[in-house]
Amino acid sequence: TDLLQCCDLKDIKLAYQLNKALEKGDNWKFLDLDRSNGYWSKFFSLLCMMEQIEVVLKWYKEMSSSLFYPSPKNILDLLQALDAANQLEVIPSVW
Repeated sequence: TDLLQCCDLKDIKLAYQLNKALEKGDNWKFLDLDRSNGYWSKFFSLLCMMEQIEVVLKWYKEMSSSLFYPSPKNILDLLQALDAANQLEVIPSVW
C-alpha cells in the first residue's frame, strides 16, 4: 500500500504514527524526492484540517525550511486554518 493513503483517511493519530516510523533509522530513504514532497504535502494538509493552529504553525516552521516546498494547496490550507482560528495577523510571519 502507498504510505500516503493514511493521510487520505483523515486520521491524525495514524499519520503521526507513520511519521514516527519514517523518522526511525534510515526509513526516510524509502521515499524518493517526489514521494517525500507528496507525503509532507498531504501530512501538512491533514495538520491544517485536524490540529490546533499552534501545532500547525510549529510544524510549518519546522517543515517548510528543510522537508518540503509548500504547494499552493498547502498555502491555501494554511490560510484557511489561520482564518478558522481567527489568526490572520500571523500571515506576514509565515509568508
